[in-house]
Amino acid sequence: MRLKIDNYLQTRGILFFIIFVFLNILALLPFENVYIDIFSHFKFQYILFEILFCLLFFYLSFQSRKFIAFIFISLLFICLNFIDVVAYIGTPQIIDSNNTIKIGLFNVLTQNNKYNSLKNEIKEHNPDIVILQEVDDIWLENIKELKNNYPYFLEHSRLDNFGIALYSKVPLINPKIEEWTDYGVPVISIELKSVDNSILKIYGIHTLPPTGREYFRVRNEMLAEINNIASSNSGQKMIFAGDFNTSIYSVSYKNYIKNSNLNDAQILAKTLKGTWNTRHFPFLRIALEHVLIPADVKLNSFQIGRDFGSDHLPIFVNLSF
Repeated sequence: MRLKIDNYLQTRGILFFIIFVFLNILALLPFENVYIDIFSHFKFQYILFEILFCLLFFYLSFQSRKFIAFIFISLLFICLNFIDVVAYIGTPQIIDSNNTIKIGLFNVLTQNNKYNSLKNEIKEHNPDIVILQEVDDIWLENIKELKNNYPYFLEHSRLDNFGIALYSKVPLINPKIEEWTDYGVPVISIELKSVDNSILKIYGIHTLPPTGREYFRVRNEMLAEINNIASSNSGQKMIFAGDFNTSIYSVSYKNYIKNSNLNDAQILAKTLKGTWNTRHFPFLRIALEHVLIPADVKLNSFQIGRDFGSDHLPIFVNLSF
């Protein structure tokens, strides 16, 4: 019986390992390609599975020394993936300041009907600004009491998954709905005045998901636009917040965001927790929600909220400017 199990582990183990290595090689290729992009977001998960392969091949190496080579291959890929994952590891770059603003970011999932769960999350965390994505008329009707505590707002309902809204406790300056790319993807832009009369500009962004070549192109154009705005207005304090439909591991993120003058709040907070998909085990989730800040905006706290019925978890970021 044990011999049959060992033979099964050897044959199936090698087969699955070869498939896994092929996918991991795709994820590591430095090219902007929609298919490479899909596999690039799971670097942390690759490490976890490669550790399991190491344990399997270590056990099998007592039967055949050839499996020692598979152990070294697994260790090599662990190291290659860790080069990206290490960005989330270390000492949090968090300061303590009194001049702060707290932002709550929610991708509500249009078909989600747990409106009270969202309102409870907002009430518990009490952000100064709430940014909602995927809102339609039904959502806006069911959360209209938010305006009692957030009297300054901008709403843009859509029938697809790209409605967007922003609610604020502080007055908004120049609130706008911008349309990015030739697809006219709506983006919220507003300005706030700080206690020292400096201006903080906030963008609420939901990029297209890279589900095909065309959406992949549009998503990347939106990431590039973030870079363009930030670099051409380097003297202005800006925050870009939203579901960017990419992790920090994709080549597109590295080309347009990592190489910009912006810092990712979750990287500063040094937490590996993912925000999507809530249907999966926590260790399988990836971080698609991002809050990008320039060097003169500091992170005070970063927190991932509870499941409120969406496929995304909310995030709460406390910033000083």
